Amino acid sequence: MPKKLLVLGGGTGGLIISREVREQLTPDEVEITVVDAKDRSEFRPSYLYVAFGYRRPEQISVPLEHLKKYRINFVKARVTKIDPANRHVSTTAGDFTYDDLVVSLGAETVETGLPHTWELEPSLRVAETISQVRQGRVVIGVYSLPYRCPPAPIELAMLTHFYYLTRGLRDKVKITVVHPLKRPFENFGPMAAKWMSGFLQQLDIEYIGVGQGQAIKSLGKNELELTNGERVKFDAAFIVPPHKAPDPVLNSDLVKNGWAAPRGPANGDFRSEKYDDVYMVGDVAAPNVPVGMAGTILHSYAPWVVSNILADLAGVSVGKPPFRIVGTCALDVGAYGMAAACDFTPFVKKQKPYPDCTFLPPSPATRIFKEMFEKIYFNWLLGVMP
Repeated sequence: MPKKLLVLGGGTGGLIISREVREQLTPDEVEITVVDAKDRSEFRPSYLYVAFGYRRPEQISVPLEHLKKYRINFVKARVTKIDPANRHVSTTAGDFTYDDLVVSLGAETVETGLPHTWELEPSLRVAETISQVRQGRVVIGVYSLPYRCPPAPIELAMLTHFYYLTRGLRDKVKITVVHPLKRPFENFGPMAAKWMSGFLQQLDIEYIGVGQGQAIKSLGKNELELTNGERVKFDAAFIVPPHKAPDPVLNSDLVKNGWAAPRGPANGDFRSEKYDDVYMVGDVAAPNVPVGMAGTILHSYAPWVVSNILADLAGVSVGKPPFRIVGTCALDVGAYGMAAACDFTPFVKKQKPYPDCTFLPPSPATRIFKEMFEKIYFNWLLGVMP
C-alpha cells in the first residue's frame, strides 16, 4: 500500500511541496492529496494589477484540477478540523487520514468593510473606488502586523501615484500611507528605511508611522483613528485588514501565539513542535519563523521540507540542500520597477538584527520581470498559463 501525504492548501506551499514530492516518488510509493476551499489557485501578487485594470480575475488564476495530470489528487473542500494526535483531518468533503501532513492553509483576512488588494473581490472594489476619486486624500493603511507581503502597501501607494500622474490629477490628490512601522521598510534595516523614506518623499507620498503593532484603532466613514491618538481624514481608503490563522489551525494543538508553530525553523525543521508527521509552512507559520508572509521565502526553504517528507514516507535521503531562508521582491512603481533580495538566514538564527538585503536600482526590466513571473509561476507549478 502506498503511503499517504495530505496537503492542506493549494497555494504556493501546497503546490511546491506536492509537485516536488511527486517528482521523487511514484503513485505506488505515495498517494498525494491536496485539499483547498477554492478550485483555482490564484497568483496573489497580481491582485494589485486587478485593482488597476491591468488584469482580469481569470487571468491571474488557474484550475487546481491540473494537479491530476501529475497524478496528484485534488479535493475542493473546506478544512473543518485537524486532529494530529489521531492523524485525522475533517473537511466538508469528508474525512482524511495520512502518514504525513502538510499544513499550508495561509493567513485569512478579517474584513473591515473597506477595499484593499489582499483578496480578489476587494481588489475589484479598489478599481471601482479609485476611478471615482478625482481629488482629495487617498489613504493606504495597514491595520496591524503581521500581514501578507510586507512591502505591498508601499507598492500600492506607488501605483496609486502613477495612476493619478498619468491622468493629470496627481496635483489634486494627496496620497498617505499609514503603517505600524515607524519608518517604511525599517524591518529590512536602517539603510532600507532611509532609502525608501527618501523615495516616497520624491513621489510626494506622505508616510505616517505609528510605531506600534496595531496602527488603526477604529474606522469611521471618512476618518481613521490611529492607536497613537492621531486622526486621519480621507476621501478614499484602502485598508490592509487584520490577518489571522484559519480556525482549524487555531482550534488544534499546533499553534503558538496564534500561529502554527514549526519546531526549529532556524535549523530547517518545519515539523510541528508536537508531531513528527506534521509540517507547517508558509504564511500560517511565518510569524513564528519569524519572516514575512511571502511565497518567495517559502520557496527557499521548501527543499528541506521535501527532503524530510521523502525520508518519512520512503525511507530515502536525497541529501540535505544548503539551508537558507531568502526572499526576492519586485515592486511595480508604474513606469518601471524596483527589486530587493534579502537573506533572512542570519536573522532567523538570531545572528543579526536585520536580514541582509540588496536593493536593485529602479529599472523597466524589473517591471517586465514582475509581470512575466506571474506566467512562469503557473507554468512551473501547474504546467499551464492563464
